[in-house]
Amino acid sequence: MRLKGGHEEIDYEATKAFFNNRSGKYNADNPYAVTMYQDNNPELVKQRNAKEVEKLLPLLSLDEKSKVLDIACGIGRWSDAIALEIDKYCGIDFCEDFILKARELNEAKQNRFFFVGKSNEISECLKNNKWEDNFNRVLLVGALMYLNDQDVDRTFEQIGHCVDDNAIVVIREPIGIEERLTLKEHFSDELDDNYNAIYRTRDEIVTSLNNSLLKQGFRVKEEAFLFEDSLNNRKETAQYYFILER
Repeated sequence: MRLKGGHEEIDYEATKAFFNNRSGKYNADNPYAVTMYQDNNPELVKQRNAKEVEKLLPLLSLDEKSKVLDIACGIGRWSDAIALEIDKYCGIDFCEDFILKARELNEAKQNRFFFVGKSNEISECLKNNKWEDNFNRVLLVGALMYLNDQDVDRTFEQIGHCVDDNAIVVIREPIGIEERLTLKEHFSDELDDNYNAIYRTRDEIVTSLNNSLLKQGFRVKEEAFLFEDSLNNRKETAQYYFILER
């Protein structure tokens, strides 16, 4: 089903099954395709990853005191991108196979930690793994599209509970350009699987931020579309980012 404009919840069990299937498609020659897709276009995966890191990494303003939380970390793509010496990095993803692969790929790095957990249950995940530190940098990349509305709000609320008074939050999300678009049990020829996602408009995400993080003292420092047309091959959606600071 492709629903334009209306509201329809997606099934998390179907989403989990999709990502379990994706984990089996990991390819060391094109590792990031497992979460960035474009299975038949490895060069586009590389170009998008490079452009995203080039644009967003400097906006994190990382230093040796940075404690980074990467929500929906996948196999640790952003852990790879952070070459600077930081204090700690913690990646959380609800796909256990992704976390196992991330741990394997990062086993030589002493300050990188990966936990299985849901984005709307961050506090519980950290508590269960005996994590005591707050974070001062947060990455939320390509996660909101797999959440129903109430859990988008819950995820923002959870972020507010686990960060220091001074923090930077980077959100990168594919948005509906003109209107909200929901894919529910939609078969994708490109992915060879059923796909579930909600592409919200920019204004819908801002409304959720207004009800959560912006009430907690954060402000939107910067926002814009991420890619130029040559890297965006969709007509109805495009990658967009927000930089929040407190």
